[in-house]
Formats: sequence, C-alpha cells, structure tokens
Amino acid sequence: MSDISFFDSTLFQELTDDLKHLSRFTAVYQIHAATYEDAKKIAEGIAVEQTIECPVILVQGTWKETTIVGQIEEIKKSRPDYFHATISYDPNCVGGEMTELINMLFGNSSLQPGVRLMSFELPDVMYNDYPGPKFGRMGIRELCHVDEGAIMMSAIKPLGNNSQEFARMVYELALGGCPIIKDDHSLYNQSYAPFEERTKACIDAVNEANAKTGGHSLFIPNCTADGFTFFERALKAQEWGAGGIMAAPGLLGFPLIRELTKSSDFHLPVFLHPCFSGALVLSEDSGISPFCYYGQLGRLAGGDAVIFTGFGGRFAFSKDTCKRIAEGTDTTMADLKSAFPVPSGGMSYDLFPQMQQVYGNDAIFLVGGALQTHGSNLVENMKFYMEKIKELKK
Repeated sequence: MSDISFFDSTLFQELTDDLKHLSRFTAVYQIHAATYEDAKKIAEGIAVEQTIECPVILVQGTWKETTIVGQIEEIKKSRPDYFHATISYDPNCVGGEMTELINMLFGNSSLQPGVRLMSFELPDVMYNDYPGPKFGRMGIRELCHVDEGAIMMSAIKPLGNNSQEFARMVYELALGGCPIIKDDHSLYNQSYAPFEERTKACIDAVNEANAKTGGHSLFIPNCTADGFTFFERALKAQEWGAGGIMAAPGLLGFPLIRELTKSSDFHLPVFLHPCFSGALVLSEDSGISPFCYYGQLGRLAGGDAVIFTGFGGRFAFSKDTCKRIAEGTDTTMADLKSAFPVPSGGMSYDLFPQMQQVYGNDAIFLVGGALQTHGSNLVENMKFYMEKIKELKK
C-alpha cells in the first residue's frame, strides 16, 4: 500500500527532519504519474493551483512568483508510477486561519485525480495559532484515573431509545467499571431523546454510579450540531458536568473545532468522531492519508482523542493503516500534546491482544454493540471486558 511504503521509508524521515527547519510550511503529495517529467508537471500545477490559481505569467518577475506561489522543494520516486513531491508555502498566505491553511494544503488539488495529501510540516511560529489538545493522553488518564495500559470505552445505543433508557445504560456501564462512556454518533436532538434532557440524565447517571463505586467514569455527549449550536451544546455540556465532548470534524469542519478548543472558556477534552471522512481517506490515489487526516489535522484542531475504524471490525482499515494513524497522533508537532488513538467499529475482546500489539499501551479501545450483546446483564458484560483489558497488562 502507498501509505505504508511512504511512512516506512527513509524519504519520509529525511523530509520530516529537513522541513522542520524551513520558515515556510510544507506539504508532501503523492502523485500518480508514469515518469518524473509527468510528476514534475503535476507538482507545478499543484504549486500554482493551491496559491495564485491563475497563469504564472500574471505574476512572472514579481515577488509573488518567488514568495506567494508554492515552491517545489523536492520530487522523489517512491515506487513504480508514484512520486512524492514536497511543496512549500508562505505562512503569510494563511495568517492564523485554519480554514485557509487546509485550503492551501489541499483545496483545489483535492479535485485532481492521482494527487494525495500525505503529510505536512509547520514552522514552530505557526503553532502559536494552534495550541492543540488541552489534555492529550496524560490528561485523559488523569481524568479517568487509569495510569497505564489501554483504556476501555463504550457507547450508548441504539438510536430510538429515550433519555432514561440511555441514562440507565450509562449507569450500568459505569457500575461495571467503564472509564469512558460516550453518546453514539447518531444521537443529536431527536424528540425521543433531546440533547439537553439526555445529556443531563446521563451525567446524573454516571455521577450516581461513581458515588456508589468510588469510580471516576466520564460521560461524553455528542455535541456535533448545526453551526454555532455546536458551541452552545459544548459549553452547556461543560456547565452540566460532562467529562468531555464528542465532535465530528467531517461534518463540522476542523476549524470550527479549533475555535472551541482554543477558547479560554472551554475546559473539557474533545473526542473526534470519523463519520463522513471515508471519502477523504479510503482511496490510495487521492484524498488525504489517514496519518494526516486523523493524526495531524485532528491534533492541530485540538482533538485529545481521535476515533477511527480499527482493523478486524466491519470497516476496511488494515493493521498497517491503523498503525500509521496511531503514529500520527504522536508524531512531533512542535510541543503539541499527543492525542489518544481510539480504534472502533466492530471491536470485540478477542481482538484486544492484536490491538495491543499494533497500538501499544497508549490507546483507548471503543467497544459498543459487541459489549451489549455479550450477555443479558450490561454490568456483568462490562466487568468481563474490564477483565480482558486487565489481562493485557499481565
């Protein structure tokens, strides 16, 4: 697979080390082309399309040609019919706006076949606009009092339950010892379980269970919503005592999430959900690499934990792709905290040993439907899964 050959290559390491010292920010694109000349022509097109978006003759001989227009730093062949082109851009072209940063990294070029954004590097000064995760891995561990090893997480479902039914599930999962319990991503403000009623009921339920067990389970409501309603729900959830929030950048956009996480009024960890991102990451010839989308962009927006579809479940990601995502959540990005990788999508306890081999000890294992169908008693189901998590530490 193209991602594997790139991220395992000495080329990626060399590019990463060299580009950190540039004053310009850089992006690495995979280009599907038969020859070096073809790849260079496509790279030249990217450099122009991502910046001035007009014939170069209009800026020829001016400072715009040497500064504003993207500059090709390097083109190297990675394997037959594939090249990796590194293009640098002027930070002044984007200012502090994440919307324009993403647009310049892969705006119009995302519409070109055979071009894929693999990774990017920012000079340290640009990170002044991107504080990144407020909590990161260590902060989430402190909140749920899990000092080491994989952390168990579950989701309440299915859509159609009322608020009290969901609250009961939260209570039982917390009684069973689940450290992190979240809304399913389909739960919004439906009439049978409105956001405010459901969130308050679930927070009360997790608090009641914690008082009974002495535990520290967290409830994470889905705050994804239309426009600025997202901010309203996130701040209300914080006021009501939620342990964090969940947001879907594929639906909201990374910049909107960045605006919330950098706010001094917001003090909760953010869990990013992958819905609506498949079209961006699944093709090997186009779109964005999972390493970049979930790992780099997720952290840049302030995500403390990044949910993605793990291997062995009902989705298409391989072990190697999942490993790259986990590496993206921990790759050096100035002094940004590392985010938690959260494999999901049909996970079950029988996958836990393989998951630990791929992700190591710093991961959150999200199990939903398999946990609910393990038996008729949700508390006991949860205790069983917690034992399977503990066995990984032996």
